[in-house]
Amino acid sequence: CGLMLSSIHCNGICVDNTKFCAIIKDFAPLTVQPALEDCPTSLIICDGEQIVLFWKAEAALTSTIHLTGPGGESYEYSIIEGQATVTPRTSGFWWIKFTGKDCTFNKSIWVRVIKGEEIHTIMANGNSDIGFFCDINPKSVSKKLIVKKIRSVKCAGISEYWENWSCKKTDWNNSSSTSFNITKVDGSANCTSLAGHWRFDPMALSQGGNFTYQTKTVCFDTIITCGPCNGTSSDIYPTSTPTPWR
Repeated sequence: CGLMLSSIHCNGICVDNTKFCAIIKDFAPLTVQPALEDCPTSLIICDGEQIVLFWKAEAALTSTIHLTGPGGESYEYSIIEGQATVTPRTSGFWWIKFTGKDCTFNKSIWVRVIKGEEIHTIMANGNSDIGFFCDINPKSVSKKLIVKKIRSVKCAGISEYWENWSCKKTDWNNSSSTSFNITKVDGSANCTSLAGHWRFDPMALSQGGNFTYQTKTVCFDTIITCGPCNGTSSDIYPTSTPTPWR
């Protein structure tokens, strides 16, 4: 077995066992392995926030680790399993290059840096009977990010569209929730945080008739910004109750 393993490495046959991901610093563990067990590959942060990059490679195939960022950042390490805290100031990809005698592997993560008000699309999955759901993990989205406005939009590549929705947004730890209605026009989202559990239910038709929505995905455009939210929302609705479709 030892001779066979040596032969594989000498012949330059490479198996990619590398891992690379990132977590917002507030939620990052102190060691690498717990991070790799639940680690995002795309993040949305506020300008000036720190994230922690985690990586792991196979020692037999790797001798150096090289990190580069979209703002020209460059770091080099000789440790096969490690982490680095960085402060992204520009949206873009962070790349890692694992280099060894016979093998080279490249991986990337996407980091979006919010510096003002920007549009962000929430995609939710489900169906018209049980509702549509989207979970946004606080490991990958800054706790400072809030949703000021929200509206229903047609998903790219999907012909079906429904205009009116009720929404219930719950904190990640289920400690509190807020509800509001959604139409095709920008409406208040009560300055709720972007991270958390989102549920969308179609509001009943105002007139009779048969209608079915077969698509399993729905989309909503939001205006997000790094809080606090200026002013107090007047668009407060009671907890919504889903209405069965005809």
